[in-house]
Amino acid sequence: MALADIIGQDAAVATIRTALARDAVPQSYLFVGPDGVGKAATALEYARVLECRQRTQDGDACGVCANCTRIAADQHPDVTRIVPDGEFTRIWQLWSRPGHPPGVLETLPFRPVAGPQRIYLFEKAETMNEESANSLLKALEEPPPYVQFVLCAPSRNAVLPTILSRCQVVRFRQVPTDTIAVWLEKKKGLSPSEARLAAAYAQGAPGRALRLAETPELREQREGLLTLAERIAQSPGIAAFKLAEELRAAAKPPAAKGKKGADSSEESDGDRTARGDITRALDILTAWHDDLLAIALRGPEAPLVHEERRAALVKSAARYRLEQITENVETLFAFRRHLARNANAQLATEVMMLKLVPRKGGST
Repeated sequence: MALADIIGQDAAVATIRTALARDAVPQSYLFVGPDGVGKAATALEYARVLECRQRTQDGDACGVCANCTRIAADQHPDVTRIVPDGEFTRIWQLWSRPGHPPGVLETLPFRPVAGPQRIYLFEKAETMNEESANSLLKALEEPPPYVQFVLCAPSRNAVLPTILSRCQVVRFRQVPTDTIAVWLEKKKGLSPSEARLAAAYAQGAPGRALRLAETPELREQREGLLTLAERIAQSPGIAAFKLAEELRAAAKPPAAKGKKGADSSEESDGDRTARGDITRALDILTAWHDDLLAIALRGPEAPLVHEERRAALVKSAARYRLEQITENVETLFAFRRHLARNANAQLATEVMMLKLVPRKGGST
């Protein structure tokens, strides 16, 4: 990959290229944008350009020199990627503390050994707790001239204002569905229909689309959730609690099914995991209801994300009034927010399902 291969982020890449061409790169960048849109990939390519000794004519890394290949293999001694330890990026990851490995920022005083720069990539800067974030400020205020920082976060507000003030912000935006679909066709050899389906679920994030395309288990899970969505439209209100239980089971990743300790009714690490699983399942239910809404508004020949399930969607749409389909879409977004605020997964899905099943008086 090269900077030229980052899709849908022309403005962000142009900002970086301009700084590189003028030899005016800031020592601290903050890349902001939704997860999966290419922030971390761009940060890694930026690091390769900085370390590459044989840049191409358009300013990209050559991809074949020792520095480029070592960065690609995550083995470069001067390029350090910092990822969270669990939910947080902690101070002992940055500065040495008893009982832990050496902190990565302990190398700040030492000049790079293999390339011209020493680079620190924080892939989820929003996960820094207050202690680690405050400790980073010292390094950002007066870094050695050979040091570069790149922080990635979902938004400007996700990091401390004092950190924000010491970084140049580069915005990354959601990528159009059509752009992602064409990219998947070329990169993974998917059929146009499969590529568009993965792109639609990705919600503007090429990284998420790529994971869907590369993981057959996720495609199988999606099919199971779509089948459940069909059954919701055909079920009476009395079935809502059973459907909620089936949703929680179907939302678990294949590798997690059957493991003990994953009871979504418990407020524990298992419950946090269950909320995350259900949030991803909501993406599928939301896409399904978007198709129902398209049929309700534009008729049975409306363009659909789930083209291969058109007959089932037309049948399902006939079970609802237009008003309830609209309300169901709003319900799905509302419950996504509730889960993000640590709502109990079992209770949330039961209440949600009571709202999603067709109400009396709907179409037949």
